[in-house]
Amino acid sequence: MLVFINQLYQKLKVPLKNYNLFSSIPPTTDEYQLQNQRISTRVFIVILVSSLLILVLYTSLIDITQTVTINQPTLTKYLELSSLHSQTLTCDCQQISINYQTFLQIKYTFHQICNSIFITQNWFDFLSGGRPNEIVLVEDFRRTSTFIFQSLNTLCNLVKQTINNRLIQFYSTQYVSSSVVPSETFSLQVDSFISQFISSMTNDFLLSLSSIRQMIQSNALLSALLTNYNLYEYSSILFVYSSARWFGNCSCATSAKCIYQAAIYNSTGSLLFIVPGMYSGCYIVESLLQSDLRCFYNQSCLSQIQSYFYESTLMNIRALNESLLMEFHVDSTIEVILNNLMIEKWDWLITYENYYNECAASRCSYTYETKNRPIYIVTTIVGLAGGLITVLKLIIPRVVGFISYHIRKHRTNRNRIVPTIES
Repeated sequence: MLVFINQLYQKLKVPLKNYNLFSSIPPTTDEYQLQNQRISTRVFIVILVSSLLILVLYTSLIDITQTVTINQPTLTKYLELSSLHSQTLTCDCQQISINYQTFLQIKYTFHQICNSIFITQNWFDFLSGGRPNEIVLVEDFRRTSTFIFQSLNTLCNLVKQTINNRLIQFYSTQYVSSSVVPSETFSLQVDSFISQFISSMTNDFLLSLSSIRQMIQSNALLSALLTNYNLYEYSSILFVYSSARWFGNCSCATSAKCIYQAAIYNSTGSLLFIVPGMYSGCYIVESLLQSDLRCFYNQSCLSQIQSYFYESTLMNIRALNESLLMEFHVDSTIEVILNNLMIEKWDWLITYENYYNECAASRCSYTYETKNRPIYIVTTIVGLAGGLITVLKLIIPRVVGFISYHIRKHRTNRNRIVPTIES
């Protein structure tokens, strides 16, 4: 093998040594010019090969950004692309504004009191019966109970109407996006919108109710049941005057929240039964808000209350179910329940597919980092090689000639004999 290589070298040694890419026309016999042409050839080959190697390495190792475009992708395709290229994927929407109702459905569970028999007309009729031929005191629960539960029914209906009206407005709100929003981000945004909606609706409702309560107290409006003021008449002069009622140390003239424990009395004013959790006071609504429904979760307590009304009209009523409570407790006051709009639980369903279909993505594009393909490298080198060869052929002979000329001149000057003058 070594012998073969040595023989090949001996055969190519002379042709390689005399190889000339820059021979003149007609060929010159000047040894100086021939030497410059051979040197230019060797420099040309070295620079050309080095440049091509550098270009090949550079185009092979650098990272390039590729952009891929997909027209009208389906939801399945979009989700696949989103999982693989979530950072760079963008999809343009044809429909940039979409009603919330298209992709969102909000459900809610009312406190069971708002769906119970205790806010029906049958229950009101039962409570208004009392006992025949029996004097019922103003403080007696049997006198105020009908109005308490009617007020509770009004609050339930008011909350329902408020939620329904606000939901109509909320559903008509436009979700605006010029490009498809990823499902995770979309769900987080919609959750935030719903939370803001619930918070805003609750605050507006409670603000309105608070304004009404303050107005009633500020104007000292007289309760129809005379629970906040007593009226007295001077029969001699036909003059009527009022006197604020007191409950303990609390006067209805200064506070609408004065209350006392709701109870049932006999005709002589003797206490028969205390209704747990229920209160009476200056105003029906104010006393209701401070009351709770613990007695109505207890079947025996509920039966005890019924025993003080017409026996012939006793209703077969089941107590409220404690196991249905989620947000509240048995002893949660009506005010606490109302502060949450009497809602035990909010639920909503976000249908991302409906949003995507309504958005109607026209196209999706994404980018990724990759290396140049071999075909690109080859075409790039071929394209650059022609220009590089032309430039090198123009520059190298001139540079070599220039350098060779000055080297020759320098040697000539060194070999010149300079005469000396003897002193």
